[in-house]
Amino acid sequence: MRTPSDREAELAALFQARFFQRLRHDCDPAVVGAYERSPLGPHDDKTRRVVRGLGGASITGKAIILSLGTDGPWGVGNIVIGEPGNFVRCPGIFLTYEDALRHVFSLRCRALFATESRESDAQSHNG
Repeated sequence: MRTPSDREAELAALFQARFFQRLRHDCDPAVVGAYERSPLGPHDDKTRRVVRGLGGASITGKAIILSLGTDGPWGVGNIVIGEPGNFVRCPGIFLTYEDALRHVFSLRCRALFATESRESDAQSHNG
């Protein structure tokens, strides 16, 4: 028998799937180009929506920036629950904060589209 909790979980999953579908649709070459030109903004509505959506994704696996000095250089890593400090640093150093932002944006976009391919693989295996 289905419970209200089951229905709530079903609706949450549906909402999340639609949210990420729209985010993937909005994350087009124009948005990527706008962010690459000016990672700190100002951004148009569509670019701002994508940046906010990528930033609001689940914390597990998220790429983040860390300062390696008082005012840079900057590094990038991923939050990995269970690792020491729950963090794994990626190789590479960025001399400007903007370059680090661009790199994190590209990693998050890649992760967004990797999620899409995993979802379509699961759907093709299920029916």
